[in-house]
Amino acid sequence: MKTSLPFEISGGHAVSPPLPRLSRSRLNALPQDVQRPSFDPAALRTGIVHLGCGSFHRAHQAFLTQQAIEAEQGLSALQGKSRPAPWGIVGASLQTPGTTQALAAQDGLYSVLERGPGQTRVSIVGTLCDLVFAPARPLALRRALADPAVRIVTLTITTAGYVADPATGRLDASHPAVLQDLQLVHPKSAIGVLVDGLAQRRASGVLPPVVLCCDNLPSNGRLLRQLCIDYAALHDDALAGWIAGQVQFPSTMVDRIVPATTDEDRAQARRALGLVDAAPVSAEPFSQWVIEQFDGDRPRWDLVGAQYVADVGPWEASKLRLLNGGHLAIACLGLLAGCETVADAMAVPGFAAYALRFMLDEQKPTLPPSDHDINAYARQLLARWRSRGIAHRLERVARDASTKLPTRLLASLRENRQAARPAPCTLLAVAAWMRCVAGMNEAGRPIALSDPLHGQLQAAVSAAAPGPAGLVDALLGVTDVFGQDLAGDIRLRLSLAKAVGVLQQRGARGAVMACVAGTLLDGDA
Repeated sequence: MKTSLPFEISGGHAVSPPLPRLSRSRLNALPQDVQRPSFDPAALRTGIVHLGCGSFHRAHQAFLTQQAIEAEQGLSALQGKSRPAPWGIVGASLQTPGTTQALAAQDGLYSVLERGPGQTRVSIVGTLCDLVFAPARPLALRRALADPAVRIVTLTITTAGYVADPATGRLDASHPAVLQDLQLVHPKSAIGVLVDGLAQRRASGVLPPVVLCCDNLPSNGRLLRQLCIDYAALHDDALAGWIAGQVQFPSTMVDRIVPATTDEDRAQARRALGLVDAAPVSAEPFSQWVIEQFDGDRPRWDLVGAQYVADVGPWEASKLRLLNGGHLAIACLGLLAGCETVADAMAVPGFAAYALRFMLDEQKPTLPPSDHDINAYARQLLARWRSRGIAHRLERVARDASTKLPTRLLASLRENRQAARPAPCTLLAVAAWMRCVAGMNEAGRPIALSDPLHGQLQAAVSAAAPGPAGLVDALLGVTDVFGQDLAGDIRLRLSLAKAVGVLQQRGARGAVMACVAGTLLDGDA
């Protein structure tokens, strides 16, 4: 009698058979310590469309929506009610098909690896009820946006996806993405896709969805509202007026560190599940979502930690300037020092003290009045950044830095200079970015940052005169980043040239130590 073996024999060696793929049919076979949806994902009714189905959305909004559905169903069970939840998410990718294809092959399921001190909690998320790669299925996305059952549209498309003029906050009508959309039946840009969906709702007389921007932008709801109005006005003034009067765009603040998925994440998910998950995400245990109050149905996000407030501004400002600004500063300095992750950089002597001084001495005075304990928040951020469980790569933090610099570093720099407050830490961060753009760390290894202004920045570097002052003059001349005011600030140019010089002479570690000691610019900040 032939005995079947749980492995194959190849070349005289035992080879384990390939593991099956994560799917709805295999949910009940998962190990007991893996959290799984308490509801049937196949029974979800669509209620949300999300544009930009990347890692952050899946570890934040989609994850919290699952928890909200479970909390609401728990309340309904107590009341003797039972009905499929109406908050299934159509996840749409506008740029690349990889993620949506991987998720579609898994019935929309994926794992979230919450990496805390000493342990990792693994959960399966089942809120994605459909996946759309928009360039291949534009009609499917149009139908989803036109569906009256869709009450909410959320976006995580990165700063560059908003095609806004950084100087005015209005739509950059000359942007290639906008010009391309004007020639197409089915727009491809996120703003174009969204406005096209809103136009369908208006034409059919259906209530518009509430639109929630979940990207790190100041007053992100108001910014997105203006961009949609501007885009609509390129086609139809009446549509622009309808959007202005009928569509709600609450501002939001989102916070969770979600690194790019690695091979180790995929391997850990495979070990934990006993199945292949081609689209896991890792995240820190901490998460926060602050949303301006709005009218209309929504998941019970408030039952799982989301806060509804009259004005998201204070939360947004503290997060944007302390967390996001601090992240960018640490990333640029860490890249110069040869570090790979945020945790690596925070372990370098002096970097933690530098980050704390940056947040409390330079960013805190620029924040609007609030009852936030900013000192406690800053120290909480240091603890989060030190976590070795989260491999947050510096190159990813510094990606698209030219679009991040104006809001995360330059806005506070302007305010501090107008108030005659010294800002040596911010100046050092800007100088470090300039050195990163120049393309080489202090060990002579290349730094290649992905950036929408890459060509313009490299042209400026190539044309720069030799020495720190030449580099500073060339990059300050990129007014898409620095505007006309900073480009013409002679004192700022001198201070940045000194900071670049210190970085060249003493390296990032020495420059950080000088900054913490208060001697970076010999008192001239």
